[in-house]
Amino acid sequence: MLDAIAATQANQNPRASSLAEASSSSSTSLQMDDFLQLLTSQISNQDPLEPMKDTEFISQMANIASLEQMQQFTKGFETFAASHKDMVAQAYLGKMVNISEDGLEVNGIVESVEKSKEGDVQVSVGGRNYSPANITKVSMPK
Repeated sequence: MLDAIAATQANQNPRASSLAEASSSSSTSLQMDDFLQLLTSQISNQDPLEPMKDTEFISQMANIASLEQMQQFTKGFETFAASHKDMVAQAYLGKMVNISEDGLEVNGIVESVEKSKEGDVQVSVGGRNYSPANITKVSMPK
């Protein structure tokens, strides 16, 4: 919707076309400031005989606010998912696991869970670290 507004404004106003190009080339996400600049350009260049209705402005503002909230929700969910992986790996402590890595099958009890310098979580079995993603089976030790 905003791309259509920017394209319409670009045809009517060369300044708006440079704004549209700058916003699309710098980032695929439209920020609130970009939206307000487009809205200001749209208001200043509208046809005085057929001005836009206030409901159209309110609808556009609601759409951009909703988009911004969805972006924030997505970032929050990504953070939650990353922390959840750490918690799941900790649940392997003291459990018997089967690990399949590089064609080798390793069986043993998880001795520790460590976070590498890169931020990856690894489980230690038999003194060697493995990615939790390679665990194929978890059971209680005998």
